[in-house]
Amino acid sequence: MPRNVRRNNDPVFECLDTSRDAQGIYQSLLFRDLDRRHCLGPDESITDLVTESCQRTLDSAGVSADDVDRLYGYISVPEYNAPNELYQVHHDLGLSRNAMVVPINGEQANFLSGLVHAAEAVRSGSATYCLVACGSNWSQHVDYSQGHSTSIGDGAGATLIGPSDRFVVIDHASTTNTSYYRYATMAVRPLTVHSRRQVPVDKAGMPIATLELTPSGIEVVSSWIKNGIPELVNELLDRHGINGDQITLITYQSVRILLDHWAERIGPKEYVDTLAEFGHMIAATYPVNLAYAFDSISTEYVVLAGVSLGMQLEAVLIRV
Repeated sequence: MPRNVRRNNDPVFECLDTSRDAQGIYQSLLFRDLDRRHCLGPDESITDLVTESCQRTLDSAGVSADDVDRLYGYISVPEYNAPNELYQVHHDLGLSRNAMVVPINGEQANFLSGLVHAAEAVRSGSATYCLVACGSNWSQHVDYSQGHSTSIGDGAGATLIGPSDRFVVIDHASTTNTSYYRYATMAVRPLTVHSRRQVPVDKAGMPIATLELTPSGIEVVSSWIKNGIPELVNELLDRHGINGDQITLITYQSVRILLDHWAERIGPKEYVDTLAEFGHMIAATYPVNLAYAFDSISTEYVVLAGVSLGMQLEAVLIRV
């Protein structure tokens, strides 16, 4: 996690729009129960944090960098449109020249997709060890007049998939609604700051991309995503005859009302929720929360569930 902690009274939130939007929603009130989020400082790099998380993962597993066959994941928002900084992580870790780098641009759900592909590669015999790593620096890529900006935190995390009889990926499920394709996007666009229209730039003066969640996107969050996550998770559990009280649940965590709704609809024995402590870390939410709770997981199964900006819901079932 970055060293810098941003609290609710940080000056960056002074331009927050507290008015009612066209749908009658106060976005500034929608994103609540937040306290802290870690945000990158000027001397920190999300790529360095991802590399560090990978190295910690390898050290914990007692696996050498030379033994890693594939590196899945994504760093967002990347330094370049292409290639992704995951290639820099490959270099900094000292992975083998034969270790394949597989960037997965499924924004927010990158880690879940990476787990599925890594597990399939190991199960098929195509690989022995696969790293899955994600890092997000979105605190530098949001419009701070918008309500969703208050939930964003930065972070990085990784896991290692390989031969083991513990924490085994046993199944996954997904559902996609591509009619919502343009409702949540990351792109270069002008913002209104203190009544002035301007394109945000980085320290080198280059335009940077920012997240836009359209009014229709807000509606999708409060309807399709709200109800789709529990439907998908329960479908996955029913497939294996598993009840909610047998699982630890880790999900996308931007809005408190969603977490409360999912807890009620899915009924997990344990729900790993760090919204107040870390905010919404985008793709890093899942590996960070998994690491946060790893030593205290007491259930038979873990379920990770989330959504990508492309409006694809994903769920992964893990046997502990």
